[in-house]
Amino acid sequence: MATEPFDPATTKRRIAVVGPVPPIRSGVARHTAAVALALAKDPGVDLKIWSFSRQYPKRLYPGQSERVPDGKSPDGLDVIWSLDGINPWSWRRTAQEICAWNPDLVVLPAWTFFLAPALGWVARRLRGVGIECCVIVHNAFDHDDHTGSGWKARLSLWQLAQADRFVTHNEAIAQTLSNHRPDVPIRVFPHPTFEDFPDPKGTLAREAKLELLFFGLVRPYKGLDLAIKAVARSARRDIRLTVAGEFWQGQEETRQDITRLGLEDQVELIPRHVSDAETAELFNRADVVLLPYRSVTASGVIPVAYRYGRAVIASDLPGFSSVVIHGETGWLIPPKTLTPSLPRLMRWTDPKPI
Repeated sequence: MATEPFDPATTKRRIAVVGPVPPIRSGVARHTAAVALALAKDPGVDLKIWSFSRQYPKRLYPGQSERVPDGKSPDGLDVIWSLDGINPWSWRRTAQEICAWNPDLVVLPAWTFFLAPALGWVARRLRGVGIECCVIVHNAFDHDDHTGSGWKARLSLWQLAQADRFVTHNEAIAQTLSNHRPDVPIRVFPHPTFEDFPDPKGTLAREAKLELLFFGLVRPYKGLDLAIKAVARSARRDIRLTVAGEFWQGQEETRQDITRLGLEDQVELIPRHVSDAETAELFNRADVVLLPYRSVTASGVIPVAYRYGRAVIASDLPGFSSVVIHGETGWLIPPKTLTPSLPRLMRWTDPKPI
């Protein structure tokens, strides 16, 4: 099914996007929608999206819900909710529908081993009839299995094996892909800033001289415990840390740490998904966004911070060092050293947004 040269004035190129989009709530869903919207603006493109009716079984999903209540898909996009992450019959049906539409190109994300079989099966079926597949790689491997040797990594590699070309957002992921798939072309583009987040209204009052923000899903590799210990070690009472995001693990342990360190009046927990409007207010109030990750390939939090002109303090890891300009858009610190590093970085008295 080779792609013939075409005149955009008379012939549209068909592009199918397969992946999560809002109201599924995740950075990958927002990113997939942003890609689809950008493609749809091209007058020479005819675009359809095949998305998930369900990604994970409820008993395995650690959050409250994988969908935003009362949410809707982005305006102007043709979305078919046909794919089920654990139902192989839906994979077959989705692939058949896409084949019948006969696109020139299919764009799919890769970010988690759990959905790699579904997305990989669809891609394999489409490539089998000559449809080109471009995979946007957010994570080559899961954060707890990033060496490429465990069973989770093997599932991810199986999906990556179905790609004709890769797109990713930093050189670290590109190098990992090159090590495993040297035959596949790779393009690296900076992670887009999510301009669809609303402007803040300034409804959140400052409660401390220095407002810190830890934002997003809370998982052990993100180092929230380091941030809390760093606030305690600073011994400054004019600091406040807001933690906003759903806990996938460790909420009770986090509360215990806050109590043990005597930080009940300095650390605020918002242990749930926050709306876009709340996100705008939280970033607007913050002076600095903390990302003391123990490991990382990429993060959607930094583009949000930049959207609101906020500097970041992030671990000096390849996934961050390519997007954080030390001393300009934030500060890079050695991994696992936020506890001793943060007090030194907090010697400034009048932090300014970038």
